[in-house]
Amino acid sequence: MITLDTLLLSAEYQPLVDAKSLHVCGYEALSRFKDKQGKATPPNIIFEQLHEQSHLLSLIEHKAKAFQIEHSDLTLPLFINLDPHAAEHNFDEMLVLLSSRADITVELIENTCINDARLSSKLLSQLKAKQISVALDDIGAPHSMLSLDLLSQVNTLKFDIDWFNKTSPSDLNLIKALIQFAKSSDKLCVLEGIETLAQLELARGLEIDLVQGFLFKEQFVTAPTSIALIP
Repeated sequence: MITLDTLLLSAEYQPLVDAKSLHVCGYEALSRFKDKQGKATPPNIIFEQLHEQSHLLSLIEHKAKAFQIEHSDLTLPLFINLDPHAAEHNFDEMLVLLSSRADITVELIENTCINDARLSSKLLSQLKAKQISVALDDIGAPHSMLSLDLLSQVNTLKFDIDWFNKTSPSDLNLIKALIQFAKSSDKLCVLEGIETLAQLELARGLEIDLVQGFLFKEQFVTAPTSIALIP
């Protein structure tokens, strides 16, 4: 088990790029962790540990989102991930924090746990009540499932690049149908995980609005400072 009070919290901002013009249209903020010697710890390891302590998870998620908002480019939209389990404690404070930043979109992650889907649905209702935009993340990823309730209510659909590792014509027909649904419903479409020019051209062919991934790594931004994860 990792000793959390030895870690520092920082943030990385990955650009969301217009698929046609390649202009940066916003950033997604991601939590980053390192020890005092500068050695990085993968975020998934930290959050797996925090899931065993839901109250601490809520406190650290609030601290991370406050840090991400503080160091974001206020002239561009900001996308942030929010663990649905972080809504189980003191979520009113989180809503106040999220409402303090203009042009913010909260990304909800679907997975194979039915209880998590219910938490996401509850969280969506709370965010929409505060007029905070919401994105459904990781659509098409191997671990994800598709909730029709969330799909119909969110503002943005974020597709996982794993869609393009599938060869079945029905998979391509499905993503085309979802993109058409998004466009007819005035929802934004984002394709994550773009690493090659061929993938970028595929996104353009599908009329994806924004793309994101390591093809644009030179435009990644790191917060200029870090803070103690636990004082």
